[in-house]
Amino acid sequence: MKRLMVLALGLVGLAATPLQAEENPFGYSYTADTEERGETELTFWATDRRGKADGHYDAQDYRLEAEHGFTDRFQVAAYANLASHHIGGLEEIGPVHRNFAFQGASVEFKYRLLDESRHGIGLALYAEPGWSRIHSVEGEKGAEYELELKAIFSKKFLDGRMLWAGNLTFEPEWEHELEEGASGSDEKDWRKELKLAASTGLAYRFSPSWYAGIEARYASVYPNWTHGLHREAYAVSAGPTIAVSSKEWSASLSFLPQLFGGPSPGGSRNLGEFEKREIRLKISHEF
Repeated sequence: MKRLMVLALGLVGLAATPLQAEENPFGYSYTADTEERGETELTFWATDRRGKADGHYDAQDYRLEAEHGFTDRFQVAAYANLASHHIGGLEEIGPVHRNFAFQGASVEFKYRLLDESRHGIGLALYAEPGWSRIHSVEGEKGAEYELELKAIFSKKFLDGRMLWAGNLTFEPEWEHELEEGASGSDEKDWRKELKLAASTGLAYRFSPSWYAGIEARYASVYPNWTHGLHREAYAVSAGPTIAVSSKEWSASLSFLPQLFGGPSPGGSRNLGEFEKREIRLKISHEF
């Protein structure tokens, strides 16, 4: 985490001009803005997740993103994902100790349906099919396919100084596992899981280059969802975010602790599917 803080502080000196067209001061919520035609943006994501009910748990997610605007409404992005896991002393997970492993890849498609300047609110639709070879929570290897679908809303207030964003997410997953069969041979098993989430953020631009705000997220998990929706776990998290930008560079830093969740025997948080807190750093450069 010290490395993340150094990178974030190093970008403070770049803050000289206002945020550009696709401004997003949030770490977890998207805005309805898209890249302009012909523009390309590279983004480095780093997320640190820590804390379970017992034992030791820390995991890091890294994403390298290349995003390009094909029209003023439609953009495409490609992601290369890496992960680190250090897990020990937990009853149901681990032990796992792995640094900077290649986790998988995904592609993003985003289309802006409504322009705030014309329609009063921004609305975009988002689809991200992806493949993963390492489970994000357990850190175990296995093939996983997912399709993340979002409805994205955003709007500015107070002459553009206040920015609101809201996202609704529908994400089915198909996870491939190997189980030891009765005959001693490995049998292929596919586990289906659905994730439903809603996030929102409100940020205020207190100088030409700086935003400060707050984000909140509700996340839930539904196993074997094709046979009926039965929620297995959920968590509600909220915390502050801060962002800075220059003409070509931008960075945001978000802190998202879990407030409560369930089921949570012996406590008020779900620390099986989710962690105690997350910290996310994003650094972007636009061409």
